[in-house]
Amino acid sequence: FPSHDTATASSTEKASTTSALMTTTKAFMVKKSARQSISSHVKILILLGLLAQFGFTLTLPGLAGLILTIGIGVDANVLVFERIREEMNRHRSGIETVSSGFQHAFSSILDANVTTVIAAAILFWQGSGPVQGFATVLCLGIFSSLFAALVVSRTGAEWLADKGGKAKLHMFRLFEEAKFNFLGWRKPAYALSILLLGAGIAATAMRGVNALGVDFTGGDLVTLSFQEKIDDGRVRSALGNLAEVAQYQRSPVGQDEILSLRTAFGNGEPAVAKLQQDFPSAGFTQIQLDKVAPIVGEELKKNALIALILGVVGIFLYVAWRFEPAFAIGAIVALIHDVFISLGVFVLLGRELSLPMVGAILAVAGYSINDTIVIFDRIRETFRGGLHGNKAEAMNLAINQTLSRTLMTSATTFLAVLVLFLFGGRVINDFALILLIGIAVGTYSSIFIASPIALLAGGKRK
Repeated sequence: FPSHDTATASSTEKASTTSALMTTTKAFMVKKSARQSISSHVKILILLGLLAQFGFTLTLPGLAGLILTIGIGVDANVLVFERIREEMNRHRSGIETVSSGFQHAFSSILDANVTTVIAAAILFWQGSGPVQGFATVLCLGIFSSLFAALVVSRTGAEWLADKGGKAKLHMFRLFEEAKFNFLGWRKPAYALSILLLGAGIAATAMRGVNALGVDFTGGDLVTLSFQEKIDDGRVRSALGNLAEVAQYQRSPVGQDEILSLRTAFGNGEPAVAKLQQDFPSAGFTQIQLDKVAPIVGEELKKNALIALILGVVGIFLYVAWRFEPAFAIGAIVALIHDVFISLGVFVLLGRELSLPMVGAILAVAGYSINDTIVIFDRIRETFRGGLHGNKAEAMNLAINQTLSRTLMTSATTFLAVLVLFLFGGRVINDFALILLIGIAVGTYSSIFIASPIALLAGGKRK
């Protein structure tokens, strides 16, 4: 670092000092990136080892859970590094700075991950097959992420601080002393949320039962490729009563169109045979056939609803215990807000709700509560610090202090799921889409919905 009398130093000395400082900063950023990379690799190795140890099979939804875990797992490292950055001006040595950063970040990491585990555990309990696979990978991934962040990353950070001292700890700041009045924008935010909710409800009402996949309604869902496109009116006329729905749609992966048929249970294969017989030149080829008995569909629908309700109740009780009822109300309102808007936008885009979507929705709920808890934890810390002013000012301060972490975590998670959406294939394309919607909506609600609702629910209490 330049000494206090650098004002009288020669220009050559100043240039030399600046060059050395820039070199040190770049070196630390490279080492910090390498440490995050090592932590991520250790986390994945532990997770895959646990899956192998217990004999679990990694299915496509399980792979989705793995990629989501990678995205969310970055959150713990981001939280820790953000707190270390804040502690730099309060401690003399690098070891003290690192230790204090981990100590202050632990509460946020614990609360955020416990709420996600609650959602995943209920999903495993009430789910079946692929959904249980997703929940299993998510739970194990959270535990491996905690170990990697709190042990591996800390070991690396303390080694770097011990080797180079505080002079080595330089970090880029995404937002320097942000002072946005987020709570002042709560009324426009409420209006936007109501507009999105209304659009989703209208789309769901218009589509009715067609918004539900065969997992919930029962029946056969057939996906066909073709070489020559036949007018959909002629297709419906040829099928008659064999198909309830026959429509062309853009393939979720690639640029080709597909023909989707929904029939009563057991009528899928006869419908395909009928089309192949009536339109031989079209080259209809069956790509996928899903069959669900009506009684099974009703059972899945009931279990999905129970899982969502129990997940909300479990998260509410935990947040009320760790914080206070006003915060729990804010967190649950934001969670329900995110779930309904994500579902509404998903239906608005013409997609169907299927069984794996229950996993995606609970993942959205877990991510939403994770993001909200981190902000609430900082608000609680600000309150305990005895900040002079009203609650709104304290909340605005806390949101601004965590803004850099919120945007960095959301961006990394969004990128991880975007890769899944673009390259994951047809089976989990819908799954990834609802996660993308949920991440965007969850980030928005954590800032503009959860805290204002908590402020409103708290009334005039100190």
